[in-house]
Amino acid sequence: MNRMTKQAMIIDGYGVDGNSVDGYIVETADIVSTPGGYTGHAIERLAKFENFYDDLINGQTKLTEDLALLRSEGKEKSVQFKELLTKKLVNVNVMILLKNYGLE
Repeated sequence: MNRMTKQAMIIDGYGVDGNSVDGYIVETADIVSTPGGYTGHAIERLAKFENFYDDLINGQTKLTEDLALLRSEGKEKSVQFKELLTKKLVNVNVMILLKNYGLE
């Protein structure tokens, strides 16, 4: 995956151009100002990430409900239960990784 962002060049809290900078910067071509807000490659990637994160969180809720239903039916040893539990654990690990990077 080609990186779109780069770490901002920060000297005493200011970027090399003298403007206050905190975090990451992208090329100006990746963000386009429009009357309704912003668009461009950077905004599209951010939107895709936010959609991914929402799906991950909503999926965890569904997995929890499905696992509870299987437990109530006494199907803790079924293949379906084990698959759902594995998926839930993988998702938890992804969420922990995202949290470690401040993305929660």
